[in-house]
Amino acid sequence: MRITIANRRGSDGQPVVLESSIAVSLLNSLLVEGVPIRHDCGGRALCGTCAVRVLEGWGGLSPIGEREALRLHEGGRPGDCRLACQARAARDVSIEIPAEGQGKEVEK
Repeated sequence: MRITIANRRGSDGQPVVLESSIAVSLLNSLLVEGVPIRHDCGGRALCGTCAVRVLEGWGGLSPIGEREALRLHEGGRPGDCRLACQARAARDVSIEIPAEGQGKEVEK
């Protein structure tokens, strides 16, 4: 599966596209590829800082669990958001990382 990050551009000026697996959360897929994203609780669905906006492919994501739904609601997130630490992609997905969720660049 591919994760397209619509608001991140590669050196070619195109949106960043990563390979992923249903076995790996969006958060871990992003971190492995050095894409900075806030995740203050370390990916345990306790803080909500890794929320991403899903632009395309919502139906290909794992179902929302109770804890994730609570964090999204508490954070006042719109209905098109998911926690990257909880969502796993079974099909291609396009996301946007909100400005407040962008972490520091990671050197590879």
